[in-house]
Amino acid sequence: MLRYWRPILLAVFFIIFIVIFVRWTGGQKEAFNPAGFSMEVVASFQNIVTGSALAIENFWRGYFYLVNTQEENKTLRKTLAQFRATNNGLREASLANERLKKLLNFQTSHDLPVIGGQVVAYDPKAWFKTIVINRGKADGLRISMPVVADGGAVGRIVELTAHYARVLLLIDYNSSIDTLVQRTRVRGVLSGKSAQTCELKYVLKHDDLVRGDVLVTSGLGGVFPKGLKLGKVARVRKINHDLFLEVEAAPAVDFDKLEEVLVILKEDSLL
Repeated sequence: MLRYWRPILLAVFFIIFIVIFVRWTGGQKEAFNPAGFSMEVVASFQNIVTGSALAIENFWRGYFYLVNTQEENKTLRKTLAQFRATNNGLREASLANERLKKLLNFQTSHDLPVIGGQVVAYDPKAWFKTIVINRGKADGLRISMPVVADGGAVGRIVELTAHYARVLLLIDYNSSIDTLVQRTRVRGVLSGKSAQTCELKYVLKHDDLVRGDVLVTSGLGGVFPKGLKLGKVARVRKINHDLFLEVEAAPAVDFDKLEEVLVILKEDSLL
């Protein structure tokens, strides 16, 4: 490595020598002083070396400062990520607490024996609308027990294992629930349409029914207790030469956002 730098150093030294010699002798009548000239050469060379050393030192200082700054930034980013994760966790806990409060209020207002459960899966099949909850036979559940949320009825249990249950949602086309119009006490049967809507069947054309009417369970059929909210009338249509109204209903529960449910345990409390 030294052999590459040697010619460069010699050339620099030679240039410095010439410059100093010219400065020393140019325009001066004094005799040439070897000692003074030597001091000039050495001092100039040391000045260059010192300046180079300072430049290199400043460079390394700047480099290490940048490295330290980069490490500090990494630490700060990691700390910020931890704070964000903690904040998200607290936010989720707060939202879960609000949902559980609503379920508790539902239980208190209806005075029914219930057990809480979490939704752990949705049925991916387009022609069935079911959910799976983390409660089963070991928790005292049985087939056809009603499942509710804070908004109202969700569906009924159709399949059980020791620790899990499959719930048929009221929006499934296999679901049928005897229903009352809360305002007028008109009776019908709420059936699913395999979407986020239902239809209220068997409502006579002359019955009093308007958009916005609240639909509740009638208590008939031995599954759902009386008075649970099912949804609201979304559209009413009269069809010529048809005995019944065509009624579309919007469920009270948002099934896409369903996370916690309650299972009503005693069948004898439904009568």
